[in-house]
Amino acid sequence: MILAWSTGPAALYALASLAHAALVEGILSVDVGFGRSLAFWVGTIYLALLAWGFLPHRPDAWYARRRPVVALLALGLIGTIVCGALTVLWLRAHWVPSIGVPVTVSIVVLLVAAVGVLWLAGRDDRPRGAGF
Repeated sequence: MILAWSTGPAALYALASLAHAALVEGILSVDVGFGRSLAFWVGTIYLALLAWGFLPHRPDAWYARRRPVVALLALGLIGTIVCGALTVLWLRAHWVPSIGVPVTVSIVVLLVAAVGVLWLAGRDDRPRGAGF
């Protein structure tokens, strides 16, 4: 559910921004598209952190129902594909190995550390029979 509520709204914003650049401003290029697609990646991270921090452990309100979650996941998937394609196109055009390799390695290390922290935070450390 956190994935849906983080990628869906971020994708809506990023896709609207890309459509505005293409249809209203008439300036959609790989550089402009990459810049606007960064809103998807950053927005997804911020929304995921908010949802992870504030949603109850077992949400059961309207926002956890199947229809809104599936709709937001579908929108998030479209955003991931479009923004991912723009990111790959931009990286192919601007890749410099002396900068790109260390940055890519640091991003991978950061992602592994973030997943590890979230995994540790999600563990239940209380003893099973303690009755707390």
